[in-house]
Amino acid sequence: MLQVRPYARGVSRLLGVAAVLASASLLLATSAPAHFDTAGRFTHVACPGSPATRSDPVNVVFHHWGTWGRAESQLVAHTGWAAASGTTQHFLDHGGCFPQHTQRASGEGSRFHVRIRGQHWDGGLGWAAAAAAHHEDLVLFPFPCGHAVDANGAEGSGFDQGRDELEARFRDAGHETSRVWWGNTQSIRQCDGDYAASDGWTLLVRLHQVNH
Repeated sequence: MLQVRPYARGVSRLLGVAAVLASASLLLATSAPAHFDTAGRFTHVACPGSPATRSDPVNVVFHHWGTWGRAESQLVAHTGWAAASGTTQHFLDHGGCFPQHTQRASGEGSRFHVRIRGQHWDGGLGWAAAAAAHHEDLVLFPFPCGHAVDANGAEGSGFDQGRDELEARFRDAGHETSRVWWGNTQSIRQCDGDYAASDGWTLLVRLHQVNH
């Protein structure tokens, strides 16, 4: 059964429920052979993807004019995340395993970071791209570690924080946003030994044909 999550930050989402239900029905539809594939709900450190290679939960979907290039340009425009550093991860799509198209981050140290991969045209969603967003800290010890996603805590994990930050930035810029329950809540061990898990909610962001 589809679950509808109340709006965060104490703002009423009664008007958003219909949008959530409509978007969810589009995401769950699989009758057309060119549907947006929701089976791959994690990124992977290597191909072929398996439970053992899972890395980050896919927690954002850009849709309608959500080509990966437009998702990237709109993300930079609304967040200022211009850094492009980070390792390559892979997304699952219709039984295949493919590297990300792009990644953007808010800096090089402790930062917000997102990886994006576009899919093909979908009859309901239009052009769509899957993304995995998070907040991470730069960990120097144990060496070598690098960036580690913030552990589970009272404000959610770094995965939840990254998704929530994107939701706030795009909503403030006038984009329609909603959420659907994907249930990708597996805890992922980070290089510093902590564990981080998504709360299972995926953000949907509607992009426009022209810059907005």
